[in-house]
Amino acid sequence: MRAIDVLSTSASIAHWYCVRSKPRAETLAVEHLQRQGYECFLPRIARRSVLARLGRPRAVIEPLFPRYLFVRADPNVQSLAAIRSTRGAVGLVRFAGEPARVADDLIKRLRRDADAQGVIVRSVPDFQRGDAVRVLDGPFAGLRGVYAQPRGEDRAVVLLQLLGGQQRVLLNATVLQGVGAARAA
Repeated sequence: MRAIDVLSTSASIAHWYCVRSKPRAETLAVEHLQRQGYECFLPRIARRSVLARLGRPRAVIEPLFPRYLFVRADPNVQSLAAIRSTRGAVGLVRFAGEPARVADDLIKRLRRDADAQGVIVRSVPDFQRGDAVRVLDGPFAGLRGVYAQPRGEDRAVVLLQLLGGQQRVLLNATVLQGVGAARAA
């Protein structure tokens, strides 16, 4: 079998690519790319925001990666050139002039963590002041401490035994795990 025959009989494989969008136009870009037959994924995240005028908190759903979305295509079957002229899109993210591929595993993990609308559900533990916690990840992984207070939407102040005393450390609340009975703070 000649090399040309091998190339022509090899199966076409679709890959995920990253598309840069115009500011606040991710949804518009997804809509128009889907109309062109591209498979799209726009991971979004819900967060609480306080309205400046009313001072009331409300849920806001926004892109996880502002100005970026993902497109799955097989460049042998579907041209990637049309992406740059799509409404809402600026073009593909490129490295050394070539469209950058995104690992399938990354997209699978993002989709696994997302609901049916593509909104990633963050599970921030609900600790009370004085709860005993263990740090699961990062430079303090494995240390035990005392939950002191929440700081913002997804961070927390934890009291850890460091440098010969109890130190206040600001950590991402998702890396904390409860370890049993509460202690006095």
